[in-house]
Amino acid sequence: MSPGASAARRTPRDELADETAHGELYLTQLRRAQLELALLGLIAFGGVVGSLPLLFLLVPGLGHVYLLGIPVAALLVVAPLSAIFVAIGAIYRRRADALDAAFRDLIRDE
Repeated sequence: MSPGASAARRTPRDELADETAHGELYLTQLRRAQLELALLGLIAFGGVVGSLPLLFLLVPGLGHVYLLGIPVAALLVVAPLSAIFVAIGAIYRRRADALDAAFRDLIRDE
């Protein structure tokens, strides 16, 4: 058997276990995908939170409007942000689980 034939049969799991350059590449790609996902979630939430001061600047009377004795500005900060935070978290978790499953499928013994 030639040395090239045995190297061709190496699985990603072998590469990871032996800590080869290819195994490191697999881990680097996983880390990069996880970092991109985390940054995307941070940008999405930061964009929503960051847009609130702009809303209050464009509609200055919003601070003086009350609904059921509560300032509308406070309601805009609390209610939608909580729901958006939960939605972004749910999407993040689903995508992170998908990344992990794809990586597990990659390194599963064939």
